[in-house]
Amino acid sequence: MLIAILIILQILIFIGLVFVFRKILKQNVILATQHLEELSKEYEQKEKKINQELEEARLKAEEMLNKAKEEAEKIKLEIIQSAENERDKIIQQARGQSDEIIKQADKAREKLLLELEERIAKAAIEKACLLIEETLPDEFKKIVHTHWVEDLIENGFSQVKQLRLPDELNEAKVISAFSLTDEEREKLKHKIKAVLGRNLVLKEAVDKNIVAGIIITLGDLVLDGSLKNKIKERARTG
Repeated sequence: MLIAILIILQILIFIGLVFVFRKILKQNVILATQHLEELSKEYEQKEKKINQELEEARLKAEEMLNKAKEEAEKIKLEIIQSAENERDKIIQQARGQSDEIIKQADKAREKLLLELEERIAKAAIEKACLLIEETLPDEFKKIVHTHWVEDLIENGFSQVKQLRLPDELNEAKVISAFSLTDEEREKLKHKIKAVLGRNLVLKEAVDKNIVAGIIITLGDLVLDGSLKNKIKERARTG
């Protein structure tokens, strides 16, 4: 009997413990479930916040990328424009230098042609004088010479009146194809005195190469009545 009572008591105690454990387990499960729900909500909020921050970061990154692309495109356009401007500048400079080189080449060519023409004209004049000297008889050259000397003395001093010669000038250099006659010498002295108002010493020299005529030098002024000069004047006037 006692054993039965003990067995029943143990069963009741076991049932009570099971009930208590079940109740405690149920409460723990409820608490755990609530905690899990809270954790889930907190996780959802955090996930939502993280997703929002990620979206904001993505939008900001896209904005920065677009801005960087715009800046890069702007810099690219500026570089292209600068390169085009520099290219145009270089082309313009090259054209200017090319034009200048062409101008200098034209000037050099013109100068060379002028020098050649002068050399040809000089050689032609020298040749003409040589031919005249070799072919004309001395009597004819003397007649021409006398005529040109008289013409220079009579009409060649007009430009002297318009110039101021140095006060210290005291001599006149005279080069003639033939020696001056006494009459020609006196006429020349008289003409110089009439024009300058003073007597000058004549420093005479004979040069057969001028063929005919006379050359008078007064300081820096040269009165050229020689055959060579007359050929030059005729060549210039055509």
